[in-house]
Amino acid sequence: MAAEDGQTILPAPSNQEEAATPANNGDTAKLGKAQPGSRPPYSAFSPGRRRLILGIVTAAGFFGPLAGGIYLPALPTLQRTFNTSATVINATVSVFMGVLAVAPLFWGSLADYGGRKPLYTVSLVIFIVANILLAALPANLAALFVLRIVQGFGAASVLSLGAGTVADVTEPKNRASAMSIVLLGPQLGPVLGPLLGGAITGSASWRWTFGFLAITCSAVYVLLQFCLPETLRSIVGNGSLYSETSLVIKPLSRQPPVVDPAKFPRPPPPTLLGLIKLLRYPPIVIVSLNNAMLFAAYYAINVTIPTYLEDDYGFTTTQVGVAYLAPGLSLMAGSLISGRVSDRHRALFVKNNPGSPPHAEHRLHLQIPGMLISLGGILMYGWFVHFRIQVGAVIVSTGVAAFGMTWVFITTTSYLTESFKETPATLVALASLFRNPAAAVAAVVIRPLIVRMGFGWCFTGMALVELGCVASIFYLMVYGKEMRHTMEKRKSDDLEKSKPNVK
Repeated sequence: MAAEDGQTILPAPSNQEEAATPANNGDTAKLGKAQPGSRPPYSAFSPGRRRLILGIVTAAGFFGPLAGGIYLPALPTLQRTFNTSATVINATVSVFMGVLAVAPLFWGSLADYGGRKPLYTVSLVIFIVANILLAALPANLAALFVLRIVQGFGAASVLSLGAGTVADVTEPKNRASAMSIVLLGPQLGPVLGPLLGGAITGSASWRWTFGFLAITCSAVYVLLQFCLPETLRSIVGNGSLYSETSLVIKPLSRQPPVVDPAKFPRPPPPTLLGLIKLLRYPPIVIVSLNNAMLFAAYYAINVTIPTYLEDDYGFTTTQVGVAYLAPGLSLMAGSLISGRVSDRHRALFVKNNPGSPPHAEHRLHLQIPGMLISLGGILMYGWFVHFRIQVGAVIVSTGVAAFGMTWVFITTTSYLTESFKETPATLVALASLFRNPAAAVAAVVIRPLIVRMGFGWCFTGMALVELGCVASIFYLMVYGKEMRHTMEKRKSDDLEKSKPNVK
């Protein structure tokens, strides 16, 4: 099939796991061209272009969590400005987090069907406009709530869209490493947000926190328009359309499909029933619940440590913000190390089993050390605080818990994108739907639990929950492949039944 600019599209089969190009044909593979009789590469984007794509997606993913964190230091100022209670102002945080939990399902399912770039474009425009209005409109409490909802809706797209983009342009053997880079954006947001928010609110005005978000996101938006191509495989295949174009492209409202639908099938249009059906499959629910439990425990640490540091060690608000650098740096390190270890393990599997293609479940056992590290950090934090251990040890324990949690997140995301190739963005969004409400519940119940159980025993209970997550991974290692094949057969049968009968 020919593209509009006359280039030939050489699509690969949609279930193609690796780029099967001849060993002596590396230059051709990089350009996305195949010799007669050979299979085209998984991705025709050049290495430099793939790095640019991942960089843009990482930068875009920074703004959702940043918008949540940069807002927190301004809460006392907002309470005075809007002449309301702390409970009401805190509710603006809750609605933002609630939207971040639910909205990715909308964006992710649409992106798996209609394309990545149009959704990036629309969602970032919504985010930028909401921030401009928050910075410019007169102080009105109802407007603050409405615009925080709109702001969260615009920011919610980028994590699930980023995971889908990684699956589009990165073959499975390198996917965990690529995912670890893309997740650096969402992980840096909560770390830098409070530091930036405190500095901006203290030296200028709370309105400039939203102005800062609008200005910086606008810069990323311009870069995205001129440098991010459409990557959805059911529209552009392996990206041969862009193999000989410059890094700067003409913005299009929507890229028309240029591939054979038989080779790159498009998933069915997104529906609420389709999303609910995904919950019928135990592997999806198990790994999503595991992520939710780890994130809930980590969030419990985040909401309790400021009080502990201020009351017991006399930390100032600025010093508390600096203490959050420990888990923040651990999130970055855990993400990058986990991705490389996971991909190296996959390469070793391929080398030792040349006749057996790797399956997604082979990554799962790497979650076990991550869960045990997270479990250890949670136990350390609970009992270190309980016995008033030296503050440095407490801060280190938060870093240990963060490292283990992000290790598990990377392997989970890689597993989901490899297991369910047609809807990677939707599956990552579904995992987010589990994760954020779990964090919200943890933030509400952690203090009453500490009062009833004591600090050490409360976090010991959370560690025991994570031990149950380890057991569930062993279950998936044994039965996950069989359950996934059953799910794929059921989907195939449903698709056949939905086809009209032709006589």
